[in-house]
Amino acid sequence: MKNIIIFLLIFSSTLFSAGYQVPNNSVNSVALSTAYIANANGADSAYYNPANMVYNENNHEVELDATYVSLAQINYKSTDGVYDIKSKPHTAILPAFHYTSNKLSDNGIRVGFSMVTPYGLTREWENQPAISSAKKFELQTIELNPSLAIPINDKFSIGLGIRYLIAKGNVILDPATALYVDMKGDDEAFAYNIALSYKYSKELSLSATYRSDIMLNIEGDANVIIAGPSYSTGASLKVAIPDNLILASAYTFNDTTTIEATFDMTFWSKVTETNFEYNDATAEAIFGRTTPKKWHDTYAYRFGLTHKYNNILTLMGGIAYSTNAADEQYVSFSSPESDSMTYSIGTKYKINDSFKLGFAALYSENKSRSVTNTTVKGKLSDKSVYTLTAGASYKF
Repeated sequence: MKNIIIFLLIFSSTLFSAGYQVPNNSVNSVALSTAYIANANGADSAYYNPANMVYNENNHEVELDATYVSLAQINYKSTDGVYDIKSKPHTAILPAFHYTSNKLSDNGIRVGFSMVTPYGLTREWENQPAISSAKKFELQTIELNPSLAIPINDKFSIGLGIRYLIAKGNVILDPATALYVDMKGDDEAFAYNIALSYKYSKELSLSATYRSDIMLNIEGDANVIIAGPSYSTGASLKVAIPDNLILASAYTFNDTTTIEATFDMTFWSKVTETNFEYNDATAEAIFGRTTPKKWHDTYAYRFGLTHKYNNILTLMGGIAYSTNAADEQYVSFSSPESDSMTYSIGTKYKINDSFKLGFAALYSENKSRSVTNTTVKGKLSDKSVYTLTAGASYKF
């Protein structure tokens, strides 16, 4: 199992939205711009709202998804006109798996399991001034999330989950001809998630989900050049994964059309610094540093529409606005934060009573941003993300 997970980490080098959060890990979530909490149903409810598993049909269901991600080149133009450079474009394929059980007891207890890519960051530059502080910044994660759903009564249910996060990181800095560092490491950690669902009526559903924070300490080795031949030293980098709270409501008209609105808050204010440490005293003196990174909490406002066109075809669409985590003085080449708008569409096609296929597309456009601080003195623009998702679900 560990070998499979490591393969998936290598396979799923990824991107970030706000901070380095990746919220889209199923056909439904992509198609609805992640306005998919109160109306979460089927196998992927195990991840997006495990409390809703008690309202699924009384059978087992599995879903397998693959998301192709294209991260466009970011353009940087310095204010003084000296630099006009672009980051390297990146593509990735993100796998996801979801499972929900049938009723395991008379009162309707269910279990679920998800394997997702919840966080990631890939940013790579090839030219000065970016390569001095961010020639390459890469964070890859895989999360295993078993969950339990307990019905309290006919209208109210609670979901509980354990999160096991495995992470790999790679940082390359190239500040000068005689200075260079290439650091690689990994870590793993546990956290938890909680979900609440309330069926106010047949039409109206209210939900809340919470995921706890995680502090990763990416430990490994660094190849270092300091005015001479390269050598290896132990190194580490602390990475904060903040907690996340989502409040959601969904209303269904005529048993065919569901509108969902969600308010998403991620507590990035817990990210207070970037801390590199090296075992070698010389490397620590030159490259080791604790840099203030006083980010603030981010908010996302998401709206999704699901329409059952007929018994076979379901149509979906979504829109979202997300704020960024960094004030101007903390914007960097590794994390060029800005507000974003997201647009998405998708469909699900019922092959038979057991088998469904789904497809979704999403486009996220980040605003251009002019920045003046110690590392960035210019305009960052053309930051956009395209995703295409295909998935299949099966009931048995």
